[in-house]
Amino acid sequence: MLFLNKKEVPFSEIVPENYVDIHSHLLPGIDDGVKTIYQSAYIIEQFEKIGVKKIITTPHVMQEIWPNSSQTISDKLELLKKILPTLGITNITLQASAEYMMDDLFYQRIKENDIIPLHKNHILVEMSTFNKPINLSEIVFETKLAGYTPILAHPERYSFYNNDLKKFDELKEAGFLFQLNLLSLTGYYGDHVKALAKKLIDHNYIDFTGSDIHNYHQLGILLKGFTSNVSKKINTLMSKNNVFA
Repeated sequence: MLFLNKKEVPFSEIVPENYVDIHSHLLPGIDDGVKTIYQSAYIIEQFEKIGVKKIITTPHVMQEIWPNSSQTISDKLELLKKILPTLGITNITLQASAEYMMDDLFYQRIKENDIIPLHKNHILVEMSTFNKPINLSEIVFETKLAGYTPILAHPERYSFYNNDLKKFDELKEAGFLFQLNLLSLTGYYGDHVKALAKKLIDHNYIDFTGSDIHNYHQLGILLKGFTSNVSKKINTLMSKNNVFA
């Protein structure tokens, strides 16, 4: 795919064939994502139009704030899947998993095997963007012992690692795969996050990508696209998500 002579390339021209978005917040009313079914349907419809083949949406599971259960997520997914065909949205597959905060609730869910995988044994996890869990090593050990492969959401947003690639090496050695937020490369989270995102890409740390879409505003920023040099890198990275098809 060529992105020549363009200052910015629309996202629709970057999306590879059969792309699977593995990080979003499109189940209405259960976290800080979309609030209504129609907001959800609108964003899903826009993704369908630009050629996204499948969405595995990932509501937060976070102790005391959004303690969603597997049942809560599944029920909301089934409701949304019934509505989409009535709105003419039929050419995109919708599934649900979760974005699990690595807290005490997650530790409990792992012990109880109350987990919805992204695909096979992969699960999406996150930490606070301000500090890592004190018992991170123990959580990772229990996660792997239960047979799961953790994909760390948006590693470029963890400011406490201070751009230190050795810290990211330690996470890789512990067994994490990395999922980059596409919005990070637009500058949405700030120049520091954007710079670290590029650095992680250039040093081949990124395994997968995701939109992490929560609302219309983020959708508009993503659809606008990226500079041509960034677009080439994104297209190649996004193709890695085909394992989730």
